[in-house]
Amino acid sequence: MAIKLTLARVAHTFERGFEKIRRGPARDDPIIDCYGGYTTPDHIVLRGRVLAKARAISAAGPQSKWRNIKDFVSLFATDELRDLTITAPDYDLTTQSDEEGFFTLRVPVTGDVPAFVNVQAAGAEEVHPTPVFNASAATFGVISDIDDTLLRTGAFSLVRNLWTSATGNVHEREIFDDAVALLQDLKGRGAACFYVSSSPWNLYDYLQSVFVRTGLPLGPFFLRDLGISQSQFITGTHGDHKTDAIETILAANPHLQFTLVGDTGQHDPHIYADIVARHPGRIAQVILRRPSDADLSSKIETDVVKIKATGVKVMLDYDYRSLLPDIET
Repeated sequence: MAIKLTLARVAHTFERGFEKIRRGPARDDPIIDCYGGYTTPDHIVLRGRVLAKARAISAAGPQSKWRNIKDFVSLFATDELRDLTITAPDYDLTTQSDEEGFFTLRVPVTGDVPAFVNVQAAGAEEVHPTPVFNASAATFGVISDIDDTLLRTGAFSLVRNLWTSATGNVHEREIFDDAVALLQDLKGRGAACFYVSSSPWNLYDYLQSVFVRTGLPLGPFFLRDLGISQSQFITGTHGDHKTDAIETILAANPHLQFTLVGDTGQHDPHIYADIVARHPGRIAQVILRRPSDADLSSKIETDVVKIKATGVKVMLDYDYRSLLPDIET
């Protein structure tokens, strides 16, 4: 552990020094990557990242894998701006971007929740209208995994996941049609949808474009910071990130029961079993995709049994559409 901590600190120092050399003089035209806002009983939570330049998502249709890879790499070739003042000018609120350029603004809710909140970076003329996903009027909530639940990625393998993302642009990524049908059906029943993934925030615009193209309901995303910190090479683990994100969503929406949507390919059953046990009464049902007709592993079977033992319904199938008649809301 001490060796890992020392190596992380060395890598963190090297990264900070390299960024200073690469970045050069301070920019006077910072760009805000807006990740949208979500509501709590008292606040609107706005999230984003400050960059030195915009990252473009290709508007072209099918193109060569080499072009796709170049576009994908450009999503990670970012200059993040730290210690920059970010404001919500209509509310006279300010905050500072952290060492990876991320920021959070908490806007008090004093009346009707606006559809957008303006956000602006110090030194920039452009004002960014940030969409707010208001869950206060929803009848229930849905928390869904993304990788191999909505998009076919091969998330069980990091190499395969990255290769699939890098070689297929937003017009070519395969979405499970049954996932679109499921989420649209739940949204139509009054659900507020939230999405959790271990994909990095660099892919936010990419994923948003895929959602818009395929008709998946939009909602707040909870992605992962893969930056190097002083204590870790990659900030947090998959399980820790996903658990923390679900905890954040539950805390922000104490008035809602939730449906958890995932798959049996990674760690969703174990994470969901833990959430169900720690939050009795908050989870109404768990819906899982099983990728084949092979028997589930003993570990997954154990997690499913644990969930069912609490009285929470567990639904498994190869096609979510077959489950629609039995879903409770």
